[in-house]
Amino acid sequence: MVEPIKDSELVIVDGKVYHLRLDASQLARNIFLVGDPDRADKVADHFDSVEDKVNNREYMTRTGTYRGMPVTVIGTGIGTDNNEITLVEAYGVNEIDLEARIKKEGAKPLTVIRIGTSGGIQRAVEPGTLAISTYGLGLDNTGLFYNAPVPDSTVLRIEEKAYRLITDATPDGRRFKGKIYPYASRSSPEVVEALKNGIGEGYVTGITTTASGFFGNQGREIPGLEITIPKLQEHLATLEVDGHRVVNFEMESSLIFHLTAQMGYRSGTVCVIVANRPAGTFLTDYDSAIERAIQGGLNAMLELHQKS
Repeated sequence: MVEPIKDSELVIVDGKVYHLRLDASQLARNIFLVGDPDRADKVADHFDSVEDKVNNREYMTRTGTYRGMPVTVIGTGIGTDNNEITLVEAYGVNEIDLEARIKKEGAKPLTVIRIGTSGGIQRAVEPGTLAISTYGLGLDNTGLFYNAPVPDSTVLRIEEKAYRLITDATPDGRRFKGKIYPYASRSSPEVVEALKNGIGEGYVTGITTTASGFFGNQGREIPGLEITIPKLQEHLATLEVDGHRVVNFEMESSLIFHLTAQMGYRSGTVCVIVANRPAGTFLTDYDSAIERAIQGGLNAMLELHQKS
């Protein structure tokens, strides 16, 4: 039986949220998000135990323990839209009693770390480097539908500078010139520091740009398809605000930071840079780099858990 939660449009089926198919017993407070569903098992292989395995649609969830810490990894599929569903339903599981259909009293906040892959746009940053996001620059529009507070003045300056840069880079006569409004978000500073500690070396920090597509949305040109902003990646590579420069492109993080901020949760991202787009170089085998990112993420989550 499909029912809405009382005073909410969160939908449950047989006592579980609709897309993730989870209840409170199947979700830990320490959560990893991975875009590639198969990567969920790669992360879970590091757990000491796995008590729950749930697959529904593109979502793959594994919950267990790591060095005594309850932990969940969710393979979300690609994009901010998939992550919106994941985060809202995780919020529902954490904050709402799905049987009584009322908000829980004293629900503790979640910690969310994304482990992913990305394209690098700074010539000096080699493929295989891990990028720790300090801020997100959202070229998707998913975040615009959530009225999260502005975390600091840097976010406002990123938004203003990115809008001017994108508008100026759009040739006159293009239909959508001046109509692309980026938003910015901030990863949790304590998660950034924990990721630095957990990884140790071989990383860069900076702004991660999140696009809602892979090709035109990231400035990739395909013959026969005219894109709105030619060489978008080259223009964004010049953006620097308060010491933070854009270092990579991917498809999830801006929304994660933005939405978890509204929820009162902590979040951060570490991505392997698999390609250096200015240099045209590509890491064909990045399994070892992914393993470094996974272990660094686990180290960071454990540090945050022990301090909380």
